[in-house]
Amino acid sequence: MDFSTLRTETLRMLFAATYATNFCLAAIYFGKTYLEGLAASIVMFFSLIMLSISLQKPGSFMIYLETSEKEVAFTWVGRLFADALIILFVASFGLPGKIMAIVTLFFFLVTLGIAKHRPDIFRDLFRAHEQDPSLGESYNVAP
Repeated sequence: MDFSTLRTETLRMLFAATYATNFCLAAIYFGKTYLEGLAASIVMFFSLIMLSISLQKPGSFMIYLETSEKEVAFTWVGRLFADALIILFVASFGLPGKIMAIVTLFFFLVTLGIAKHRPDIFRDLFRAHEQDPSLGESYNVAP
């Protein structure tokens, strides 16, 4: 059993669960007032993008992001921007929002630690897609 793959998949699922919960919370608060609707729209948009990146699905969307100028979504700055906006706006959704802001902040700090100390794991978590043409054949070949 390959524990590095298991660790990567577990972290990927935890990140995805956090973004899915943020999306659901934003959907609940959508439309109560104008500003809550605007905040919910922003949270839903960025949560969906980060959820897609965490799950590496759909494949065509991942390849589009990786081969276009929108590559910033996979960088540390892209994650910082998206997570900061999610944390800022999800905190406005009452007590559940504050709890999810803390959870999202925790996973953001985990991402920071991974990016600083293990950039290889950071790439596996948020970038390397099986069909990424820029990786070439050597990345897909099993050792």
